[in-house]
Amino acid sequence: MRKYRIYYSIVLFIMLCLFLWTNTAQVLLALLMLCIFPLFSGILTMIWVYTLRFEVSLPSVCVTGQNVAVYFHITKKAGWIARQLVVPVMIYNHMFDRQEKKWLSIFPGHKREEKFTLPVQTELCGEVTIHLEEICCYDIFRLFCVKKSCRQEQTMMIYPSVIPMNLMLKQRPKSRETGDIYDEDIRGNDATEIFDLRGYQEGDSIRSVHWKLSTKLEKLLVREFSRPASFDTALLFSLSGKGRVTDQRITRVTVLALSVMEALLKLDMEHQVGCMVNGKLLEMPVCSRNDCMQVRDSMMGMRSSGEPASVLQSFMKMGRHFQYTKVIFVTAELDDDLLRTLGSQVNLSVILPVEGKEDYIDSSSGYEVLALSDKDPGNGRYIYI
Repeated sequence: MRKYRIYYSIVLFIMLCLFLWTNTAQVLLALLMLCIFPLFSGILTMIWVYTLRFEVSLPSVCVTGQNVAVYFHITKKAGWIARQLVVPVMIYNHMFDRQEKKWLSIFPGHKREEKFTLPVQTELCGEVTIHLEEICCYDIFRLFCVKKSCRQEQTMMIYPSVIPMNLMLKQRPKSRETGDIYDEDIRGNDATEIFDLRGYQEGDSIRSVHWKLSTKLEKLLVREFSRPASFDTALLFSLSGKGRVTDQRITRVTVLALSVMEALLKLDMEHQVGCMVNGKLLEMPVCSRNDCMQVRDSMMGMRSSGEPASVLQSFMKMGRHFQYTKVIFVTAELDDDLLRTLGSQVNLSVILPVEGKEDYIDSSSGYEVLALSDKDPGNGRYIYI
């Protein structure tokens, strides 16, 4: 805008000098028009902006790599000639504490309602907030800029996409404990072990009634059965490495962790998932696809960290590794000392995303590293653990 004002001032000065030189009515009329038209255009622009309605919308959820755009809906009461609208858009990713500013420059036409789009990068997962503060409108001559407050905020969840993955087990994990182990928190269908007793409710099976105790207490009691626990497999993932590895690589950790969860469920393997949330080790049982989605939703509230392998430190400090015979660790960087220590006490497989390389396997450090490249992720993976 400053450039156009300089150009206009030069033209105005030339016309003024020309009028002083010629002293003619034609030049004076042209000089007056040069002064009036921009002012008139600026006033019309103020009226146009005042009657303008500007709304923002975007999808509530998507997955990494999906084509997504922010939609801008403009409604005008006065469909005058096009004027340039410049909209500063702030895009903030909570997981990676990453903010970028984009500029939407549009030229609305004569239609009363119009829609415009602004593409959004979805290479990083996490909760993304789109924030607008104001819109700027320039008049035809680009000499005046009229600003209008337009505070709007929209949120979108970018979930990790799932890679087709086939796990080939070298040895199916078995619990170290002898005998049957039952889950203390979740009921199941194993009639050989009682989880809890409760009052009879309509729809309960007659077979589940505890007749002996019901007769003694003179009210119908129903047995809730237990579920055998098979949480001898732990899947850990770490969002550490911020500042040392790319954010895209950390996003790949969430993608691979979610893909491994899905693959374990295909094998009917219940497992425990562990990660760091607000400096504490969070452990979640995964027994169904619904549990898998709950873990995915929990990922959206996590933040990438600069602390290396804090999940391993907490896991071992709490002695949790003694309760599992198989640990799968998904990470963007390797801490060799911690991994050697853990690998000496439990069957450990480390899944490491790599960029621009082929897949490879390394077992030279006392634990197995499965390095997976981002090449052709849609073709799936066959992984031996």
